[in-house]
Amino acid sequence: MEIWFTAFHNVFSPMAMLFICGGVLMGVMLGAIPGLNSTMGTALLIPFTYAMDATTGLLLLAAVYCGGTFGGSISAILFNVPGSPEASVTGFDGYPMAKAGKAGKALGIAILCSCIGGLFSVGIMNLISPQLAKVALSFSEPEYFALAFAALTLIASLGGTKMTKAFLVGFVGLLIATIGIDPMSGVERLTFGWSGLIGGVNFIVALIGAFAIGEILMTAEKGSKIDGEEEVKVSTEFPSLVEMLKLKWNVLRSAVIGTLIGILPGVGATTASFVGYSEAVRWSKHPEKFGTGIADGIAAPETCNNAAAGGAMVPLLTLGIPGSATTAVIIGGFMVHGLQPGPMLFLNQPDLMYSIFLAMYVSNVFMLFAGVIVAKLFSNFRKIRYSILGPCIFVFATVGAFGISNSMSDVWIMFAFGLLGYVMKKYDYSVAPLIIALVLGGLAEESLRRGMRMEDYDLIAFLSRPISGTILAVALATFLYTLYSRMRHKPNLLAGEMKQPSL
Repeated sequence: MEIWFTAFHNVFSPMAMLFICGGVLMGVMLGAIPGLNSTMGTALLIPFTYAMDATTGLLLLAAVYCGGTFGGSISAILFNVPGSPEASVTGFDGYPMAKAGKAGKALGIAILCSCIGGLFSVGIMNLISPQLAKVALSFSEPEYFALAFAALTLIASLGGTKMTKAFLVGFVGLLIATIGIDPMSGVERLTFGWSGLIGGVNFIVALIGAFAIGEILMTAEKGSKIDGEEEVKVSTEFPSLVEMLKLKWNVLRSAVIGTLIGILPGVGATTASFVGYSEAVRWSKHPEKFGTGIADGIAAPETCNNAAAGGAMVPLLTLGIPGSATTAVIIGGFMVHGLQPGPMLFLNQPDLMYSIFLAMYVSNVFMLFAGVIVAKLFSNFRKIRYSILGPCIFVFATVGAFGISNSMSDVWIMFAFGLLGYVMKKYDYSVAPLIIALVLGGLAEESLRRGMRMEDYDLIAFLSRPISGTILAVALATFLYTLYSRMRHKPNLLAGEMKQPSL
């Protein structure tokens, strides 16, 4: 209790509250701007923490982290331009809901579920951090592959009545994910002699191109404008208690998934959001509605990615191992003040640890207000005619793509994916399977090859391990059931698709 009283004093002092609230607001704004994210924000702020005491500086970094994880969903919902990679899944249903005149409802669901996911993970982190860290250490390459495979089976569910197209797009995404240096042998693959592809295709650049540029080109071709009465009046509308009760199991499941994936070193919120979305589709009674603009499609990824943010702090604080890119940067914040995160920090600086816990509680609650403020600011852009707004988004997307690694190669890759996204939309190919395969393809390939080497190239060993075997069995069973149910209800599905005009 004495430690908690000290933590309350540290967090609820006027100066600390100012930095926490300001950090959350800054994180949400950074996350909402394509090309910027919480990782970049925390990295830029570390030098400013020199002049602060260790507690205040680390509370600021934690607040920016919490806010930045949510911020990307605002631009994903309003403009189909994910501000951060973990928000790309939110756009699958958030943007269709916004186009249907329910942008305020979509924003309200995203903000509230993000808050719930964040609070859940911080609560778990506070209660059983050491135990969760031990669970994370039991994961090896077969378990990582099983997670990636389970998420990739989402492609079958997202295909709807066009499964052949979905599988084709998914295979293209997996192929693109292999571009660059082979992680095992160091050999160049599919670079065609262009140095810009040696590092592979940055999936953030691909997201910006496929979603933002592709949408701009499609809208320009149609000659439509976002200036209708329903589109202009965007006001954040939180879901009612009845609506939240309908989402309760989805939110709870996503919070658990996000927290567990968050504690796995190096996995992060992006993978968590894809896995959470895939499980929401898997457990839904109406999987065909996902991608059309439903509340479950927003609640799952938003709960997951914010729960993963709290989960990623578990290995950082208990073992000194970063659980994500942003927590790796936060380690720098610890070291700036002469601190080494890990088990000894709980013994030597318990008041600091509990101050961070409490600050993350406060940050997730304040995110409700910061999200509304930033959403209102960005929603005002929808009042602008698309003939003006479209080119502005194009410019910001280009600057964001260039700013990721200060390379013109990323800009050309963004343009290429923009054209690809446009062609896919024009010929009724879903972009979602491409992005899912691109994001998870690298993790699946690398973990499979390393796992095969670790198990002496015995694939059966993947099934014999308790965790990976269970995940693979469930994923494979549900995948086969999805195929069976689709073919049973649509016996001529594949034949009908093959008759459709293709690229």
